[in-house]
Formats: sequence, C-alpha cells, structure tokens
Amino acid sequence: MTTTDNPTDAFRSVLAQNLDQARKAVADYFQLVEKSLTASPLGASHPAEMMRKYIEANVDATFDLSDKLIHARDIQEVMRIQTEFFQTRMHALSEQSKDFSETAAKTAQAGFGNGAGPAV
Repeated sequence: MTTTDNPTDAFRSVLAQNLDQARKAVADYFQLVEKSLTASPLGASHPAEMMRKYIEANVDATFDLSDKLIHARDIQEVMRIQTEFFQTRMHALSEQSKDFSETAAKTAQAGFGNGAGPAV
C-alpha cells in the first residue's frame, strides 16, 4: 500500500506541499521586505532590524507548529503540540517585549542626551 492509498496520508501530503509553498512565498516576501528596508533610512536602524528578526522568528515558529500538527497521530498529541507552542511563544513574546522596552528606553535616552529633547 502506498501513502496515497490511505486518505489521511494523502491529505497530509497535500497539506505538507501547501505548507512548503507557503514557506517559500513568505521567504520571498521577507527578501522583498529586506531589500525595501535596506533602501530606507529606517531600515538601517536597530529597532527595525530587531522587529524584522522577531517577525521572521514568529512566522517560522508558526510554520513549525503547522508542520508538527500535520504529522500529529491523535488529539492528545495535537493538544500537547499546541500547549508547547503557546508556552514557547508566550516566553518569546515576553522576551521580545523586554527587548523592545529596553531599546525604546535607550533611544529615548540618547535623544534627550544629545539635546534633542522636547522644547520647554
């Protein structure tokens, strides 16, 4: 029996192919965004680079989740995979928020330190 003889395996195969196509499309999109950012003065900034990296990491994590769900054997495995995903994403979100707060504070501090603060 080939994998396409089993409807579940055939469905998983189609989902995996679609997921690969979506990954390629997103990779192409990120390359376009990268080119656009390098042409922009904002693109060279640390916050913009940080944001781009976090977006890519979050999208990659979502694709990884999809890949794992496609291959899950039963509902218990689906629940375990989703629970792990949400736990790791919440931790990542917490770290990303902390990094953004620190970057914003440093940027504000640098702005006020060079006399570029608000006029009184």
